[in-house]
Amino acid sequence: MLAALALSSCVKENDSYKDWLPVQPGQYIYTYVMTQDRVAMQAANAGMRVAVMAAEVAKQRAAGEDEVTIGTVKYNNQLLLSALFNSGTKIEETDDGYMLTFSKDYLMPDGFHLGGSLLVRTGGAAELANGAEWSVEMQPDFKLYSDSAYGSVQSQVNMYSGTTTLTDNQDGSYTIRLSGIAAEVDGSHIGSSNWSTSDEGFVLRPEDEKVTLAYSSCHGETFRINGSASGLSIYANMSGSRPLSMSYTVTDGLFVGLRIIGGTQECEFTSTSDYDTAGYPAPDVRVEWTNGQSRIFYNGNVYPKE
Repeated sequence: MLAALALSSCVKENDSYKDWLPVQPGQYIYTYVMTQDRVAMQAANAGMRVAVMAAEVAKQRAAGEDEVTIGTVKYNNQLLLSALFNSGTKIEETDDGYMLTFSKDYLMPDGFHLGGSLLVRTGGAAELANGAEWSVEMQPDFKLYSDSAYGSVQSQVNMYSGTTTLTDNQDGSYTIRLSGIAAEVDGSHIGSSNWSTSDEGFVLRPEDEKVTLAYSSCHGETFRINGSASGLSIYANMSGSRPLSMSYTVTDGLFVGLRIIGGTQECEFTSTSDYDTAGYPAPDVRVEWTNGQSRIFYNGNVYPKE
C-alpha cells in the first residue's frame, strides 16, 4: 500500500482522539510526500548501500583480506549484500562499476520490493571517496512494488528515467542529487512524476567525525541529513487530471539506518489547484522529532500536546 501511514503509531491510546483530528490532514500530507520521496530515492539509497559495501571491501583488503569482493564481503559472518539489500539481490562488478539485479519476491529493508536492475556507474572509482562522483542508472526493467495492507495484491511503480548522483565532498560528508526522477503507478494514466532535489541536494554526514562509510564503522551510527526536493509526484491531483505537486525539506534530520530520531521534516502540497482546500485547510505540515518521538504541527494545531 503506497500510502501506508508513516505516523499512525503516534496516535497514542491514552491521548484524546479529538486532539488528533485537527492534524489528521497534515498526517496525510506527510504520508504522501514521504512516500513520493522514498520512491524517488530508491536508486540513491541503493547506490549508498553499495558505497558502504565498497568501503568495507577496501578496509578489509587494507587489513590483508586480499580475496574479498563486493559480492562476498561479510561482517560478523553476515553477507553484507543480504544485510543491506536481501538474499535475492545479486551484484557483479562490470567495466562501468557495479550492476545490481533484484528479485521482486524478496522484501527490501524499507518495505518495498524491487525488480530489474540498477547500474552504479563509478567512473573508475571503486570507492565513493577522494572526491569521487558516482551515478546510479535505472535500467529499462527496473520497477518498484508495494504490498497492499489488505491482502496479497501489489502496486507496481514503473521507474522510467531521471538522474541520480552521489558525491564524496572530501570533508566527511556526501551529497545525493536527483534530477527529473520519472515514475508512474502502473495503470494510473495521469502522467509520470518529475522529482528533483534542490541544487544543493541532500547532504549527509556522520555525527561522529571518526565514522567512515565502511559497514563495520557506520553500522548503527547516526547520520545528519539536510536538503530538499520537490516536483510532480506519483499521486493524482483531486480531479485525476495530472500528478499532484509536492515538496519536502529535512533540516538537521538525525537518522540511524532508515529510522529518523531527530530533526524537522516539512511537507507541502504546492499547488492549490491540485487538492481539496476544504479537506486540507492548510497545504503544509511540519513534523519535529526528538529521541525518535514525533510531534505534528498543522494549521495552528499540535499533536501530541505537551
